[in-house]
Amino acid sequence: MPLDIPKHELGVTRVFALSMTSQEASHLRDDVVTQAKALGAAPVNTNGIEVFPLSDLGDMGLAGYLREGVDANPDDLARDKAKLAALDGWVMLVHSTAYAPQGATLAPISALTLIGTYAQTAAEQPTVALEAEAAKPFTGAAPKALPERAQMRASGSWVVIALILLTIALVLWAFS
Repeated sequence: MPLDIPKHELGVTRVFALSMTSQEASHLRDDVVTQAKALGAAPVNTNGIEVFPLSDLGDMGLAGYLREGVDANPDDLARDKAKLAALDGWVMLVHSTAYAPQGATLAPISALTLIGTYAQTAAEQPTVALEAEAAKPFTGAAPKALPERAQMRASGSWVVIALILLTIALVLWAFS
């Protein structure tokens, strides 16, 4: 069954159980081409795929690794706690970064069984109250009077025009 990884997806990990021998799983871990064939799509970032035996996790277990190592949402992990604890052998974690930013449609081989999809815990986004005058919306009301500087400029230009006209009139009078 095809599995879509949307474009620009971030912070999501898909856990697959591997139904294969340790030798086959070890080869899958070490060979990017084999990973691409197993998933049905070549990853863009091979660092976004992890293949390992669950015994490597020791007492932490897979749920602990997903919580501490991937920051998976605790509610999602609690929902699948029994399923994750029942796994043994090898697993493949496919992080969304393996196919970011373009996404992909995976067609995993039958030896890969999707156990669950786990999103990272959403970051808290506190609301910040903006109380400064500059943060208030613009009312759109036009100023009622010209600024003082514009008034001075307008009255000053009439004075200059009047002086020029007076000078021209004096020059014409002097030569006539």
